[in-house]
Amino acid sequence: MATSIDSKLNDDIIVTRGLEAFKASLAPLGKFSINYSKEAVSKGASLKVPLIGGIEASNTENDYETETGTMSAVTVTMDGYAKATVGLTDRQFMESSAASLNIFAGQMGNAVAVKVIEGVFSKITKANYPTTLAATSGMSMMDLLTLARAKCGELKVPLSNRVYFPSASAYTALAKDASVQVASALAYGGTEYVRDGLIPRLLGFDLIESTVLPASSAAPNGFVVHPSALAVATRAVVPSDTKGYLDARTVTDPDTGITMSYRRHYASGAGKHFLTFECYYGSSVGIKEALILMPSIPAATGS
Repeated sequence: MATSIDSKLNDDIIVTRGLEAFKASLAPLGKFSINYSKEAVSKGASLKVPLIGGIEASNTENDYETETGTMSAVTVTMDGYAKATVGLTDRQFMESSAASLNIFAGQMGNAVAVKVIEGVFSKITKANYPTTLAATSGMSMMDLLTLARAKCGELKVPLSNRVYFPSASAYTALAKDASVQVASALAYGGTEYVRDGLIPRLLGFDLIESTVLPASSAAPNGFVVHPSALAVATRAVVPSDTKGYLDARTVTDPDTGITMSYRRHYASGAGKHFLTFECYYGSSVGIKEALILMPSIPAATGS
C-alpha cells in the first residue's frame, strides 16, 4: 500500500513541475492569437482561433445592429505533435527525491514547449510574410528597429501589443547601443539592465529574446509582430484506452488554459517506468502585414 501512495505522490510532483516548466517556456507564444484548452482532439482536427479585426467607433445613435468592426477567425489544423519521454527503473522512480523529480520533470516540460515553438515558428517565412524593409549600409540595429516601427505605421498595425523577437546577435547589438544603455540607466536605474541584460521595451515594442527563432535567411535579425499575424492552438492527447497505464491524466494551468497530457506505463521487459509529457498543436497565418521579418544590415563600405 505504501508503494501505491509513494507512486501517486511522485506522479503529482512530476506533473506539477512539468506543467510549470511547459507554461514558462511556452510564454513567447502568448504574444500571438492563442487558443489553449484542456479539451482533447484528434490529430488533424480543425479549430477556429479568433483574430481581432479592425474595430472602429461610430457616431450614429440608436443603431445597435450595424457592426463597426469584425471578429474574424482563422482555421488551425492540429497537425503538430510534441512529446518528451524518459525511462526510470523501479528503484529510480521510488527513491527519487522531490528535488530530482523537479529537475527532470522541468526539463521534460521545457523540451515539449521548445518543440511546439519550433513547429509554430516554421510558419514564419518570407512566403507567408512578404513585407520588406530597405536596410541601408552601415545602419545600426536601433536604426533598423526604427525603420520597422515606421513600416508598422504605414501598414496601420495597432500601436498596442507590438513585439520584437530579436535574434541573439540583434539583441546583443541593441544591448551595446549607447542610446539604449543611457536610456536604461535613466529609466531603470541601471540595475536590471546591468544584472540581467534586460531591455523591457524599446520604441513601442516588447522585446522577447528567444533562442528558438525560425532558421530563415530572410530574417537574420528576428521579426516584429502583432498578435493578429499568427494563430496558435494546443490541445491535450488522451489515450484511447487507459487500462495499460499506471497514470494517465490531462494537466491544465487554470490561469492560461495551457494544457499537457501525462502518461506513465511500466515495461516489464525493460524493467522501467516510461513517463511522457505530450500535446497536439497547430498554427496558421493570420494577417500577413502584421509580421515583418528583420533583414540583415549591409556592411558599411569604406571610403
